[in-house]
Amino acid sequence: MIIARGQKNARAGACHHKAKLTDSQVSDMRRLRSADGKYWSYGKLAKRFQCGESTVRDIVQYRTRWAA
Repeated sequence: MIIARGQKNARAGACHHKAKLTDSQVSDMRRLRSADGKYWSYGKLAKRFQCGESTVRDIVQYRTRWAA
């Protein structure tokens, strides 16, 4: 298994011990939002993936989980 590392050599993405979302969930989130952004609001995605709206926003806008 390859352990993803961030810019400071710390574990990143799904390999981090506090990660709540897998890389495939992050990819699905971005795919759904890009396919139909009017239907898949941050709120709907947050409910589907059981996380916060700000987390969804940051992931979709590549502020976090940029390697996934």
